[in-house]
Amino acid sequence: MPMLLLLLLLFACKKEGDDCSQYGPANITQVRYMGKSDEEKSAFFDVSCLFADGCSSINRFLGTGRGDTVAVRAEAVLNKCANCIQTPMVQTRTFVFTPSAPGTYYIKWEGLPNRTDTVHIP
Repeated sequence: MPMLLLLLLLFACKKEGDDCSQYGPANITQVRYMGKSDEEKSAFFDVSCLFADGCSSINRFLGTGRGDTVAVRAEAVLNKCANCIQTPMVQTRTFVFTPSAPGTYYIKWEGLPNRTDTVHIP
């Protein structure tokens, strides 16, 4: 019996080389403008994403720009090695927009096609 328990424990433990993280797109469901800091030359947005379970979370935001327009998408990370709550969950993180030059910018959000935020950075 102790040998069987030892074998079960060995198979349950993850080895250092195991890859538990899987990355992919996250579904942006809501964005709330939080304001800007003229000193930091940044604008702040609370971005919410809906996940199928508690194993996923927002990893980072990726912005691609063309002129004064920036398209923002969210990247999720899924922890494949964790035991998680199996109900849909919303997670919110702050996206900080800090352009390289002053100006007026139009921020579009992947998943919210009818939303564009206009931000003026002095």
